[in-house]
Amino acid sequence: MSLRDQFKKAKLLSDKDARRLAHEARVERTEKGREGVERDARQRQQEIEELQQLDRDKTRREQDGRERERKRLEELAAARALLADAKQPGPGPVKFYFAVEDGSLPWLELSPREAQELRAGAICIARTGAPATHTYGMLAIDAGRRVARAIPAAIVHAAKGALG
Repeated sequence: MSLRDQFKKAKLLSDKDARRLAHEARVERTEKGREGVERDARQRQQEIEELQQLDRDKTRREQDGRERERKRLEELAAARALLADAKQPGPGPVKFYFAVEDGSLPWLELSPREAQELRAGAICIARTGAPATHTYGMLAIDAGRRVARAIPAAIVHAAKGALG
């Protein structure tokens, strides 16, 4: 059933208007000729394909954005888990001082081995508590790199060039 027939059935189009529209369509086809009608059909088809391509591109961009956000949230959750599992500095004879962004100079009591690993760049110091607190833990340098990508402010001290 054509659209014109559907409009007639729904009483949106009278018989007289339907005949007039059919006549106008015949006159237009006659004036344009076969090539003109085919050209118009190709042009409409091309416009439809362009709109479909734009819609596919938009959908792909939206899906990529959602995927990036999902991966970012997964990486953030993994970084938080690494911070929660960070090794707490044990009591030791070596006091290791380091500067933080707020200008304070906290220190940790480390064992000689921990201090040596920290200076060598094998471990780094991360803030495991809230930003205003001085709660720190130690992470292996690989875990520190992962945390630094997701939560850059959490890493407070690492040997020069160890994270980059």
